[in-house]
Amino acid sequence: MECMARIETRDRLPLQGRRQVNGAGFAAGQQPAWTLAQVLLATGGRFLAGSTEVAFQRVCTDSRAVEPGDLFIALIGDNFDGHDFIEQALKRGAAGLIVARQPARPCRASVILVADTLRALGDLAHHRRKQMMNLTVLAVTGSSGKTTVKEMVSAILAQHHNVLKTKGNFNNLVGLPLSLLPIAHHQDIAVLEMGMNRPGEIARLGEIAEPDVACITNVQGAHLAGLATIDGVAKAKGELFAGMKAWGTLVVNADDIRVRKLARRLHHRKISFGRSSSATVRATRIQSLGEAGMRFTLHIGPWNERLTIVSLGAHNVMNALAAAAMAHAVGVAPAEIAVGLASHRPYDKRMQISVLPSGLKLINDAYNANPSSMLAALEAVRNLKREQRIVAVLGDMLELGSHSIAAHRLVGENAGKLKFDYLLTVGEFAGEMVAAAQQAGMNKKQARQFATKEEIVTWLDQAHQAGTLQMGDIILLKGSRGMQMETIASLLAGTEKR
Repeated sequence: MECMARIETRDRLPLQGRRQVNGAGFAAGQQPAWTLAQVLLATGGRFLAGSTEVAFQRVCTDSRAVEPGDLFIALIGDNFDGHDFIEQALKRGAAGLIVARQPARPCRASVILVADTLRALGDLAHHRRKQMMNLTVLAVTGSSGKTTVKEMVSAILAQHHNVLKTKGNFNNLVGLPLSLLPIAHHQDIAVLEMGMNRPGEIARLGEIAEPDVACITNVQGAHLAGLATIDGVAKAKGELFAGMKAWGTLVVNADDIRVRKLARRLHHRKISFGRSSSATVRATRIQSLGEAGMRFTLHIGPWNERLTIVSLGAHNVMNALAAAAMAHAVGVAPAEIAVGLASHRPYDKRMQISVLPSGLKLINDAYNANPSSMLAALEAVRNLKREQRIVAVLGDMLELGSHSIAAHRLVGENAGKLKFDYLLTVGEFAGEMVAAAQQAGMNKKQARQFATKEEIVTWLDQAHQAGTLQMGDIILLKGSRGMQMETIASLLAGTEKR
């Protein structure tokens, strides 16, 4: 984990109506230190030992990254216990400890005892959030697209604001607080991504972040192992809307019946987005420009403008609309929204196009996958095909529980129906994708299962050497995070040794 640090309530004015206010005694960009009294107030912890006159510079959960003056929190996970690393944290200069049990040996550091160290981490982040009088928080969740939406809306807002955003995919009960804690007085916007795989997580993340604007991108078949059904997913995602304060704004996908239903019974201000003619923020005349991205007309109320985004696929048009609606919710001018969207570039491992040393083109969408995002990626790449061959290199979609076989067969069937030239699969359910693809028209040479990712790389190399694949042909790489399909990209690019 990473170390990070600090926040309170804000005014309710549109961003254009604000002026930046720094906390007393702190220069712009400086993170306020934590006093012992603040830590005890935020966490409800009990002071056990050490100095009462201490000030902590940062909050840290990784003993390897502790710096002198830090407050170390001993988190407890499924496969680790931070209490085992207290000595290491102290040797690196930790000035304070938050623990769930008293350290085995006395130490100079100030020690605070709490019932649950993970909750204490969230409580500290919430305390920071409440300290920043000038902060607007935007939160986004959904089955797919949330990281892209976070990056798009951040690109819009960063034109005229100091934006703190979720670092990478720090979107869970550990990551979100660590993303929020480093907030400094010069930052007036926080854009936070919220993920989950079980009920109650989004509710807690909302409690920590207390967002002013909340968006649910969509509800799809993801995390079904922990949530059983899509309705279970909807209920869990809906915790974000349900926990909003009365002044908050809901950004609602007008094309997703489950998201609309989640918002319908709430009385908050609402801004809708989608392709529906009833949406406040909508897209018309959507056109694929191939590898150059997507072109469409963006409508925000009566205003409209034709623009291009450098992102592949119709699903990224929807992501752009969600980001535009979030920016519109905080008063950003439509023309400024259009400029921000046009400036956005695809985030790491999300439909990123590169040319390999072999001359083959790689579309790296390996960050994560669920059935809907798999189908969207296949469709987007199929729309690029002219004369070149297209190859889908797919790994398992994880956390689908009893739906796993049917979901993987659906993906394989679509690869066959979309007439991909080759389907190369790896993982526990690789055979299901291959079998369904063959039933949809691919032959045994086209749809193939491999035992390892390295075997796929070898096949691609040999196919290129034999002329089966040639310069300009396209490889789509996708799978769930746990499959680490980006290993294939590194091997093909030569950045990782075979």
